[in-house]
Amino acid sequence: MSETLREALRRAAESAPAPRLGEQLWRRGRRRRQVRRAVTALAGVLLAAGLATLPGLVAGSVGLQPADGGPAPAALGRPYPWQLSYEQDLNGPVVAAFIDPGTIYLEATGVLVGRDGSYRLFPKNPGEEFGFVSPDGRHLARWSEIVDLTTGRSIPTVDRALPLAWSPDGRRLLLVVDRDDGYIEYRADGSESDPSHPDDIGYFDLDTGKTTFLLTTDADTPKGVFSPDGQRVAVTTGKHSQPQRLVVVDLATGTPNLLDELTDRQRLAGEAAWTPDGRSVVLLASEGCAWADCDTGMGSLQGWRMQYVDPVTGKVTDGAGTARQGRPAGLVGWRNGAPVFVHWGADTDEPEKLVVAEADGSARVLLTLAGGSGALNVPRDLVERGTFTSHSANPLAAQPWVFGCLLACLTPPVLLVLLLRRRRRAVRAAAGSGVGQGAGPDDLRAEGGDTVA
Repeated sequence: MSETLREALRRAAESAPAPRLGEQLWRRGRRRRQVRRAVTALAGVLLAAGLATLPGLVAGSVGLQPADGGPAPAALGRPYPWQLSYEQDLNGPVVAAFIDPGTIYLEATGVLVGRDGSYRLFPKNPGEEFGFVSPDGRHLARWSEIVDLTTGRSIPTVDRALPLAWSPDGRRLLLVVDRDDGYIEYRADGSESDPSHPDDIGYFDLDTGKTTFLLTTDADTPKGVFSPDGQRVAVTTGKHSQPQRLVVVDLATGTPNLLDELTDRQRLAGEAAWTPDGRSVVLLASEGCAWADCDTGMGSLQGWRMQYVDPVTGKVTDGAGTARQGRPAGLVGWRNGAPVFVHWGADTDEPEKLVVAEADGSARVLLTLAGGSGALNVPRDLVERGTFTSHSANPLAAQPWVFGCLLACLTPPVLLVLLLRRRRRAVRAAAGSGVGQGAGPDDLRAEGGDTVA
């Protein structure tokens, strides 16, 4: 380096303005670092909160469950906790309905599975019955109402009416109207009133919107069924914890036929508890404990069998296949002449299944419900004549708040990335602008020095 160049550089350095590195600059840098750290921490917190809010992302929609002796012909997975409700997007008619406890409603929630495989949640109040679907899957019978699953319209039936069974054509609903007071009145003489009153048993007609009453009697734990031709009904009547009586009523005449009392080990089989030929009403007989104890777990169910009752004479005949295993929830239809049950299984942790009860005592699985869900309900038309298909929930069929939560979780990290990229570009632009790189050839020439090539 020549002496002239050295002198030019010295003068250039002396004439350059001193950089402003005051206290304010350092404070600004510290604030920027603190903001970046706060944004990163907030993004982490929101992401963790989002994953905690959406736990079903890992556990939701449990896969297909195996059945005894191999995979089930069809299976239903669990819904995601954030699934759309039926009011937000109707999916009727349905092919199945059940209850699942793992939803955002923090209570056992009804689930509807449409023919297109869509899942919709049906919120209900704590302790409230979910109901059961009509044979064609278009309606849901509930306490004092019928819900049209294709339009969402609620059709009122009778106040305090408990649904019992649909007619085979799905146009009439057998029900019992609770007439009990629900309270006890204490009189001045110290006596108490009896809150129990005879109940009304009848049916609601969807076409006319009218209710026809058939019986007025005590029916604290009723069950009922229509005959295959829809001309008769069979119901069980009686007070709670007392023997139940089977009554058959002709709808044309209204004449009841009072049959023998049932034992505590007998009960009406379910909403399809009438043989297809119309000759017999079907009972379930338990072995090892009374049904009340078997259902509550206080007794040990050693097996069960079907019994056939003549609706005219009341004569009872035992069916083939005694000592069947598992716990039958109810007879829901007849497939090729064989009874089809919802099967609870011998173990309470075993998934519910829809099974055909074969004459030799074995069970053939048609459909398996995912473990953790319960109260499986399948339309009778599908049970008797349909084809079963496996379904699983779609996680993207979510309620609007889910997308808002995801947006809140993803926005801070995205903004942080964009901010860092912008700052990096600014640094690169400053580095490439030549600022602070010293004097150029023209500056040296102005000082009278040699030009540097």
